[in-house]
Formats: sequence, structure tokens, C-alpha cells
Amino acid sequence: MATNARSASKPRIVKLGTREVEFPSPYLQELKDSNHLLGDVELLRQEFHNQGYLFIRGLHSREDVLDARLAVLQYIRDLGEDKLSTEYPLEDGVLNPRCGKGCVPFMEGKNNITHSDPVRKVIEGRRPFQFFKTLIGAEPKTFDFKWLRAIHREGYTGVHTDYVYMSRGTHQLYTMWTPIGDVTLEMGTLCVCEGSHRLPGFKHFQETYGSCDIEKANLVGTGWFTNDPYEITSKFGGQWKTADFKAGDVLIFGLRTVHMSTVNTTHFARISCDTRWQAAHLDFDPRYVGDIGEVDVKYGLYTEDNKKIQGIVTMEKLKSMWGFN
Repeated sequence: MATNARSASKPRIVKLGTREVEFPSPYLQELKDSNHLLGDVELLRQEFHNQGYLFIRGLHSREDVLDARLAVLQYIRDLGEDKLSTEYPLEDGVLNPRCGKGCVPFMEGKNNITHSDPVRKVIEGRRPFQFFKTLIGAEPKTFDFKWLRAIHREGYTGVHTDYVYMSRGTHQLYTMWTPIGDVTLEMGTLCVCEGSHRLPGFKHFQETYGSCDIEKANLVGTGWFTNDPYEITSKFGGQWKTADFKAGDVLIFGLRTVHMSTVNTTHFARISCDTRWQAAHLDFDPRYVGDIGEVDVKYGLYTEDNKKIQGIVTMEKLKSMWGFN
């Protein structure tokens, strides 16, 4: 696994969406953690307001995260020998050479693995509850729906904000991205565009795409604004940042923070889980709480943008309507 010392000594070439970029570099910089602010909630809130995110090292127990990782890998292996290589120990999480998109199972929602004891001990454990209780200043609650994922080779998430997927409850909603294991840039780390939630250059972006309910807009496709990170910084500004993550680390951000991920260029399954947090007394997005039932995959990583079908609402058409093309 890569370390911060490695990234400081020699730039690495990583894939960020459709681009190959150096890390660290002026274009893709390293996240700095906010652990030094954990004793002062007002400074922590100010940091979140200024940056649009908080990077916290060791929020979860490393041991608990590694136990959850093993449970997820066992779940994947039990679904078929074609998914994980049997030539390596299970805990390595090495993908079968023939396992690409569509091979790694869909695990999002409320199901036997998202709500298994080892996984819930991490994503709904005492540590995150206490953290959000302090940060929010009220009793917290998390969505029943969990975005648990194992990313295949060459898999990644394109540029988006969470508002477009989950804006029907309170807008005071926090996303916590938890890597389930040690995750290097080459495996697919989350990247945030610092300041994208409030910088003047993003005003039109936030008033159009950033305020769109893509389900109500009848969009067909991923819901991602673009796969090209340069399109964001060249048009609107901001600064892309990421880091190598260790088991236990988290990245927390708001509904309007622009983010994406690096591409998994390794032979390991990159496992992570997104959870959403808010004050318990505020309105919830009804799509993600209670009896969720079978999940209908409409958007995101498991769909595709098809520009060839006539008459459908695509992101390209919406961008043209908003004046971005």
C-alpha cells in the first residue's frame, strides 16, 4: 500500500476520470486532515463551511473496519468464484482477472450485507454517532439506505453533487465516505473540489445542475455532470484534492460539494460505503428511509450515459439548456 511519505517524495500518475494527472501537483493536491480541530466544534464547523468537507483520520476503529472488509469480501466470494481470485488470501481482495463491470455485485440499499453486524458496527457505530452529535449540535440520524460498493478494475465515479440525488428532505445533510480498508489513489479514492459549494465561479453551476432533482427531470444516465475534472476547474475554479486513506479514515462533505473519484487501476476490489447523516428532528428524503424494498438502479456508477437515443433527457441536453455547452 502507498503511504503519505511516498506521495511526498515523487509525484504519482493517477487517473482522475478521463484524465491522467500527477499527484501531488498544482492540479491535484493532498487533503489535509482536520483532526487538530476535534476539540473545538466551532472551528470544526467553520472549516466545514470554508472547505465544503472535513477529512478525519481514524474516526472509526481500524480493527472494526478491517473486520467489516473481511465480511464484505466473504459475501462477494460466496456469490461466485468468478468474482475474487482464489489464488490469493481472501483478505487481499484480489479480483478475478476476468471480473470487470457487472461482475462485482451491487450491494447498495438495505440488505443482508449492508446491515450485517460487522458493517453496521462501523457505519452506524458509536464513533460516527458521537461525532455527528457534536458537529450538528443535535441528536443525529442516518439513512437506512447504505451506499456500499466494491469498485471493479477501471471503475470510478464521475463529477457530481449529492444534491441531485437526495434533495427531498433537509438540505442540512452530510455524506460520510468510509473506505472499508486501506485505499490508495490507484485503487480509487474520493476527490473533492475545495470551495465548489460556495465560490462565486460556481454560482450558475449551483443554481442549475447543483439544484436539479434529476429524477424529477426524467434524466437518463448517471447523473454525473462530467467525467472530465478539467471541465470543472477550467470553467468554475476550485481545487481538486484527495489522499491515500487508511482503514478508519473518513471524508465528510455537504450536498453541494463537487466530488468524484480516481480510477481503480489495480487488481484489488476497492470497497467503500457512503452514509448520510442529519439532525433527527429534520425532514428526511423518503426514498432512503424505512422499508426501502428492492433497489431500482437508475443513476450513478451502475448506469451509463447514452447520447444516441433520441428524445430522452440526457446530461448533455440539460447542460445545453443551462448554457454550459
